[in-house]
Order: sequence, then C-alpha cells, then structure tokens
Amino acid sequence: MDSFFGIGLPELVLILLLAGLVMGPHRIRQVARTLGRLTAQVQRISREFARQLNSELDAIDSGDLKGSLNDMRVLQDEIEALRRELSQVPKTFREVTDSVAAEGQKAVDAGNQAISGSASDQAEAEVEKEEGDSTGASAGLAEKKLSPLPRAIEVPEDPEV
Repeated sequence: MDSFFGIGLPELVLILLLAGLVMGPHRIRQVARTLGRLTAQVQRISREFARQLNSELDAIDSGDLKGSLNDMRVLQDEIEALRRELSQVPKTFREVTDSVAAEGQKAVDAGNQAISGSASDQAEAEVEKEEGDSTGASAGLAEKKLSPLPRAIEVPEDPEV
C-alpha cells in the first residue's frame, strides 16, 4: 500500500490518530463500521455494473444487433440506388426538354412560314383585284384567308367593388 488517495502510510497513521483524539474511541468504531458497509455497497454495485455490462456486450455479439446491422446495410444499399436514380433524372429531364424545345421551334418555324405565306397571298390578291381578274385563283385565296381576329369587348366595371 504505497499511497491511498495520494496519502502515504505515515500520513494515514497521523490522520487516524487525530481522528481518534477528536471523535473518541467509541465513535471511531461506528465510523469504521459505516465506512466498511459503504465500501461493501460500492463493491457490490461495481460487480453488478460489470455483470450487466458484460451481458449487454454479449447481446451485441448475439443475433439481435447483427440483424439490425444487416437491416442498416440493406437500407444503405437502397439509399445508394436511389441516389444513382436521382443522378440520372437531370439527364432525362434535359433530353425531354430538348425534344420539346425542338418541337416548339418547328411549330414556330411553321407558323412563321404560314404567316409569310399568307402575307404574300394577300399581296397577290390585292394585285389581282387591281387588275380586275376574278378567276378561280382569287377564290382559292379567299379560302386560304385566315379569319379576322375578334374585336375587344368593353366590360363595365363591377358595381360591388
């Protein structure tokens, strides 16, 4: 017993002698019994804790936690698969938007051609009217002529407002 809480044997003897003088011999016996009981309780609690800790560690080694660990690995694999799928989404989205944009551009080009074609048809119709030519060609132009846009309608204000 080299040191007890950093106290050597001579210091421990001195402390016990001082305690004996202050408390008296009868009181020292009671304090020694109380300290003995407390030490026994602390040892019992530490043994119980060690036993419980060992049983928990054994449970970790058993299948309960291994099954949970396998479930976690399966979930990690599923998450990784979802990440791969999500990384493909921008590519497919880009492909779809490119095809839609191409279709839209084709529609705009077709509309521009139709507008320029109808403008040239209207110019030809005016030339033919000036010349007084009322042949079947002017009837064909009348069929191709687009319907006029509707006029704006004025709506009176709401009286409840």
